Amino acid sequence: MQKSVYLSPSTQETNVGIGNYGTEEKRMNQIGDVVEYELRRHNIRVYRNKSEMTLYQVVEDSNSKDADIHFAIHSNSTSGSGKARGCEVLAYSQDSKGFTLAEEVYKRLEAITPTCDRGVKIAPQLYELRKTKMPAALVEIAFHDNALDAVWILSNIESIGVAIAKGILSYFKIAYINEISNFDISIEEAVNTLYNHSVISAPDYWIKHTQEGESVNGEYAGILLKRVARILRRR
Repeated sequence: MQKSVYLSPSTQETNVGIGNYGTEEKRMNQIGDVVEYELRRHNIRVYRNKSEMTLYQVVEDSNSKDADIHFAIHSNSTSGSGKARGCEVLAYSQDSKGFTLAEEVYKRLEAITPTCDRGVKIAPQLYELRKTKMPAALVEIAFHDNALDAVWILSNIESIGVAIAKGILSYFKIAYINEISNFDISIEEAVNTLYNHSVISAPDYWIKHTQEGESVNGEYAGILLKRVARILRRR
């Protein structure tokens, strides 16, 4: 049976990090994009909040989807000191499935963070953990008001998202498959596959120009993206 996840990246557009960090909402949604992609790649159904939602609406929407788990993605702050660092993952109670989920995600993030981390913690006061019907966890990836942590997040959007996805997959007892293993075909084979699915109409052009040192016409690349998007929407 297909597993399902409700992803809840931060909607806190007024939480602004140090330097070039921007808003918590923007950065966590970028990470959420990576998590969503990786989960879908492993046949996980993904539901997701919308940036304009209130916390109440997020929880109501999540409960209406009846997913297997709810996972919230945040970055942390220290109310002005900017000295704290590190990752922590929060759950409602220690004897909950959400705690197991939190542990699985923490293991993967702790392995890639550049500093000592803060562990898995119990936070029954958090609305998003208290009011969701399914097992839930909330990650605070690092501190966006600490200059070093903020730079680390900005420089590791992809790897952070992959680590979170690996933790979620491990919770479901699903093995992570490296995407590179799916690319073990030649350019010619890839182009012919796209041609056979009517994604491209000039295979010789793509075989010629998708080589090192060559470039693809921007207008044609845009047409390709639109065609692929159209196919995905039909699924």
